[in-house]
Amino acid sequence: MFSLTGATKYKYIPNYKDMRGGYDKLCGVVHTLEGEMEEGTAYVFTSKDQKLVKIIRHEHNECQLYTQRFDGKMSFIRLEFIGIRPIYVLEYQYLVAMLSCPVVKKIGAIASDYEEKIA
Repeated sequence: MFSLTGATKYKYIPNYKDMRGGYDKLCGVVHTLEGEMEEGTAYVFTSKDQKLVKIIRHEHNECQLYTQRFDGKMSFIRLEFIGIRPIYVLEYQYLVAMLSCPVVKKIGAIASDYEEKIA
């Protein structure tokens, strides 16, 4: 079970969009960008369409991969930063907002009684 706590350091990797890979591929990205994973750190990846979030958490000499996905018309909040860097330290409250506040991407038409009465 993944728990969000302020004690964990969160790092967001915004420009990696190939989410087809699993744990090994994402760990390789972290090693390429930062070297060794930091103890007590979670690395956050999001897909291009913001429907998938993967988090690799490194703690007590073990790593865990968490995945959360939205189906249909919902997506995660898109985080935007000033400047361009490969890794951003993400404050706890922003990660909580991103994971718990879905965004509606598209609203479909709703049939109404008014249209039926006119016809």
